[in-house]
Amino acid sequence: MLFKNAVVASLALVSSVLGHSIPGKDSISKQLAKRASNPIDAVYNNLADAEIDFINVNLKPLVAFNGSKCDACKNKIKYGQTLLSEYPDKQHLISLLLFKYCLVSNNNTESKCDNIDFFVTTNSKNFEKFNEDFDAGINSDTTINFFDNDFLHVLKLLNTSSELDLDYYCYFKSSKACKLPETPDVEELYGISSWWPEKQPQHYSEPVYKNNSERFNVLHVTDLHIQLRYKQGTEANCSVTPCCLPESFNKEVLPAKDYNFTSYYTSLGADLKNNFALSFFPDAHYDENNTYVKGKYYDYPKYRGWNFNDVPAGLFGAYQCDSPEILLNNSFKYIAEAHADKKFEFTVFTGDLVDHDVLHCDPDTTKTAEIKSFNIMKHYLGNIPVFPSLGNHDTFPYGQIAPEAYDFNNSYEWNVDLMSELWINNGWLPEENAQQIKTHYSGFSYVTDRGLKVISLNSNCYYQKNLWSYVNLSTNPDLFGQWDFLVNELIASEMIGQRVWIMAHIPVTDGDALPLQSRIFGQIVERFSPYTIANIFYGHTHQDQFHILYSSDKPADAANIVNMAWVAQSITPLGGSYNPSWRYYEVENESFNILNSFNYFTRLNETFVNGGAEPSWQYEYSARDTFDPTGKWPSNAPLNATFWNDFVVENLKNETDIEFNQLYIDIQYRYGPAIPNCTNGTVVSNDCYNENYCVVGNFYSDDYNKCQR
Repeated sequence: MLFKNAVVASLALVSSVLGHSIPGKDSISKQLAKRASNPIDAVYNNLADAEIDFINVNLKPLVAFNGSKCDACKNKIKYGQTLLSEYPDKQHLISLLLFKYCLVSNNNTESKCDNIDFFVTTNSKNFEKFNEDFDAGINSDTTINFFDNDFLHVLKLLNTSSELDLDYYCYFKSSKACKLPETPDVEELYGISSWWPEKQPQHYSEPVYKNNSERFNVLHVTDLHIQLRYKQGTEANCSVTPCCLPESFNKEVLPAKDYNFTSYYTSLGADLKNNFALSFFPDAHYDENNTYVKGKYYDYPKYRGWNFNDVPAGLFGAYQCDSPEILLNNSFKYIAEAHADKKFEFTVFTGDLVDHDVLHCDPDTTKTAEIKSFNIMKHYLGNIPVFPSLGNHDTFPYGQIAPEAYDFNNSYEWNVDLMSELWINNGWLPEENAQQIKTHYSGFSYVTDRGLKVISLNSNCYYQKNLWSYVNLSTNPDLFGQWDFLVNELIASEMIGQRVWIMAHIPVTDGDALPLQSRIFGQIVERFSPYTIANIFYGHTHQDQFHILYSSDKPADAANIVNMAWVAQSITPLGGSYNPSWRYYEVENESFNILNSFNYFTRLNETFVNGGAEPSWQYEYSARDTFDPTGKWPSNAPLNATFWNDFVVENLKNETDIEFNQLYIDIQYRYGPAIPNCTNGTVVSNDCYNENYCVVGNFYSDDYNKCQR
């Protein structure tokens, strides 16, 4: 173990350490190792001359097209569709042609093309094998099939006669080449009010409860993002996140000869003023008895110098990286200890098990991450049921789900089959839910012993990165049948006065949600609130947030409140240098309203210099005590949308209330090292206004976009 008083001694030995001969040598070697070519270059080079000429000849009109970026994007879609119609036997060449056009349009920058339309990923990039062999049943050297892939199928199905469809596609999928169109009224466009019976007078208020005095606790965790290839000592301040991978490097920073990485630790809030011990323990783990085994310290500075990386990755994680497996074990170990006192009745898990290392992902990696993460939950939570929803990372290719109606070669069945098997075998859902899980893209409806109905949705159905979500967008409001499933479940619950919780990964207010689908969901919530829908839960943003839904076409004020949604903070620190966190709710029986939320977190920066000790988890805050410190809100009243409007939104709306805005954003980031400063003279800064008021005061993705300063 290396303590502070050994730092000077180690630095004195610098001349005897070969690794110091070139400052930043470790980073340089990784930059030199970067591949210089695209993974599909070999595919082009091995084509027959006639095939190469077909691509080059038909590529010229695309490249020569003279028009705006918006026009060029639409032309690409129409041109590609025409070629597929004229040359049905050459669709693999057309696929390669369009990928080539993407490379030409982006200065041959492969990364801008890999995961937009084609999702090019090669197993050859995965040079690290995992302990278990979870075969997804989909294996090849290249995970994209240029003869038959998502993009080709979607290209054939896109409605090129609809400017609205093309505008949406070219805004979201082509770096905002077109302007985001004004969102049409979904009632005028689709007539969605025909989906449900007319709202009756009694449905404008909550049901009359017989016994709602009892209270119980519910756990909410989200966005684990297990990073299977996390490696201690690697660059944690890299150029392409997630960092902490064997190949991570910083292209901007090559540490000088006299650089000491502990200075960066200090900038992240680590305490190096007192005696400290670095935390490099590559063999640390939890044994079968949940006992932490630290193992031996590895002295990176001794062997590589104090300048071998800008910020070397530590034992329990780093702020620009996803969660190492040991962090998830530690998090759920602490949650299990809290359960002994809080007695969590069940768990809401709102998605994202797989990390952000999209370039190294494939079906088997996805499956490994999912199995490991759910196994950790089951191991520590024991008999506490977990009600999951899948995130945008919990599928392969990234964010993709094909509508069952088109049956794209059953390409996604392996994942929903796995979810059904895992959730049922873990005792979280009964066997009779198996077919429902498979039919609704891992969505389900389940009634708890107390009579609460929990409905889980797959938000990839309205995710802007899902290619399939653009098929007939303006003419088919429910391509995946998800809204039909949800509405039917709500109607059935309304008929018997049953309360419902709805959960999904991506909030409909988020910029990642397609505006039309966001509006449809909002109309569904307005129709079935407050009588039936008690609460809505999300993840995805990694921040501690909420959203209020106000009546459509009415002022956003207390008189027009409909409902609200909870967005839980992530375990992973990635995205904004967040501290890992989770929460639980105090819930009222029968009404299933939430009376309070309690939040816990750990300061990740403390683990950089605590000698490999376990993270120290601590109580962060309760919503009731923090936002209503004088107790004006009745103690038996739920923390509903009116509470959040009166005690939070009204304060955030006041652009001169810098102190409250700073408190709110501090909580969003869990007091991490990169919290935006809300001070901008006498008014709130743009960052704080956008992340605070624009998030909580808007329920629709297009309203959120318009709100931002």
